[in-house]
Amino acid sequence: MRDRFIFKILTPAQWSDFQLNEQFLGSPVDLEDGYIHMSRASQLKATLDKWYADHQHVTILEVDSQLINTGLKYEISRGGAEFPHLFAALPLKAIGNIWEISAKDRQYSLPSDLKAN
Repeated sequence: MRDRFIFKILTPAQWSDFQLNEQFLGSPVDLEDGYIHMSRASQLKATLDKWYADHQHVTILEVDSQLINTGLKYEISRGGAEFPHLFAALPLKAIGNIWEISAKDRQYSLPSDLKAN
């Protein structure tokens, strides 16, 4: 296993739907690509800056990769880096820590207790 914890960023509406349905099938981009895009801790800031600059608020979910390992695959993506991709629904039971953060001047800062190596 490469990373015990990986991360998914959601909009407030997506997070609300996830909690209601107890599983997440994917954002529009995820559904189009056929898998749920996720990030390693070290990739979070760049993912926020690239894909969420137009959102004032987002939710970062810590995902226990041991609970989704059958559908998890690492693939080469942005800048030649390996990103975790989930080829299954993301169950609510796989979520650990949750951070709701806001952008300041279209820039996000990671929470101090989120250890992004």
